[in-house]
Amino acid sequence: MEQILTARDASVKFYKKYEMFILPVLRFILGFYVFSLIGAIGHSMEALEVITGPSMRMPYAMLMGLLFTILPISMGYFLMAFNIIIQFSASMEVAVMVAAALLLVLFFYGRLGGMERWLLLFMLLGFYFRIPYIVPLIAGLYFGIQSIFPIIISIFLWEFYPLAFNLMYVERPRADTIIDIPDSFGQVFAYCMDAIAANDTWIAIAFVFALVTLVVHAASKMDVDFSKEIAIGMGVVINIVSFIFLRLAIGLDVNILAMILLSLLSGIVVLFIKMFDLVLNYQRAERVEFEDDENYYFVRVIPKMTIAKKERTIKKVREGRQNIHTTPPSLDYDEYLYGENEKRNTKSYEAYYEDDDDEEDYDSYDKQKDSYYDKYEGALYDELEDEDRNR
Repeated sequence: MEQILTARDASVKFYKKYEMFILPVLRFILGFYVFSLIGAIGHSMEALEVITGPSMRMPYAMLMGLLFTILPISMGYFLMAFNIIIQFSASMEVAVMVAAALLLVLFFYGRLGGMERWLLLFMLLGFYFRIPYIVPLIAGLYFGIQSIFPIIISIFLWEFYPLAFNLMYVERPRADTIIDIPDSFGQVFAYCMDAIAANDTWIAIAFVFALVTLVVHAASKMDVDFSKEIAIGMGVVINIVSFIFLRLAIGLDVNILAMILLSLLSGIVVLFIKMFDLVLNYQRAERVEFEDDENYYFVRVIPKMTIAKKERTIKKVREGRQNIHTTPPSLDYDEYLYGENEKRNTKSYEAYYEDDDDEEDYDSYDKQKDSYYDKYEGALYDELEDEDRNR
């Protein structure tokens, strides 16, 4: 455990030290990958092939990734929506339907939401990598109940993402004139409504993920030891049981074995993330009671688990210490100083006396020590103390 905590502390210190460099790099990589996926849709009109063609796909994705790094996340979502609309621009009806759906989401949630806006993107990436179960666990643990809304929106967008491709091949009247445009839009709209009404899979998945988020959030607030770890375990169990039930009850198209393994993997990943965020020492937990003029407080204090730091002993080595010799009792301090100044290469002191012939100023050792301390700013005082001890 100590080695794990040591590695954790080292990683956290490294991240905090280079955070201003790490975050932009990670955000650029995320933006580049997302815009590369968007560029692979491939249903843009011929006039836009200059920027959406295979030869320009990577440079264009790098440019969009750079803008995604610089701009705030709300503007990043607008860039994504704009590029998705371009990718479906081969059909004006489909492009308009996709634009209406995306702009509706952005204006009602993506622009107004807080940090939960990131869950929109992470949930869609979770579906893409076949591990969406991790997002409800993180949402319940760190974001709270309000994170249910971006999760539901992401599920809806993912489930009806194939619908946009199917619309490209739906037979509809050719809109050769302005009069034919309403008929073409009406047929596309009717197809969308029928597809949404026939598909209830997204509702079942949204219910399970909302339930997992609620349970994890509520369990993590319990006043028990290891509440966050218990919350993650409960979320994994509820996720597995719920999907098995939906598979048996309504025939939900889900691979049970893969779902179980990926749910367990998601729980392990979230535990790993939680360990890097916070590690508590429940063995030293205590309850504290205090009051003020208006309230009485009953608080549970749990210290963080840290690695004891080794104390460092600093030795101060003075140069030229080896050249200090014991002053013979018969040697006058004036002669001693003169001899020492001649020997040393590191420091030299000059002695000044008002009257060299006045021997009464040197009758007392204490008087001489105070006199030297005042004249040489304490440097000689330490040396005379050492000489006094050696005697």
